[in-house]
Amino acid sequence: MTHERQRSHLDEVLSALAEPTRRSLFEAILADPGITTSQLASQVKSVSRWGVIKHLAVLRESGLVQTMATGRLRRHYAERAALGSVRSWLGGIEA
Repeated sequence: MTHERQRSHLDEVLSALAEPTRRSLFEAILADPGITTSQLASQVKSVSRWGVIKHLAVLRESGLVQTMATGRLRRHYAERAALGSVRSWLGGIEA
């Protein structure tokens, strides 16, 4: 991955996680791999099911979440590797 692409990916991941609802959804998916869209929607009362679906689309586009269809259900899995660009960036910052 080129430096420019790494930077772009970092921006996408940070942007996706900057929004509190998306961060909550990502944390829920980390805690419960394979969680369904309905289960996520029931955990986030402040957002409609359609809002959850839109937030999931942003998480997928940034590479943080992978969604798999199982019949009529959509199961969501966190892509921990997508956090690599954030780890690298944070590792380069001196305290």
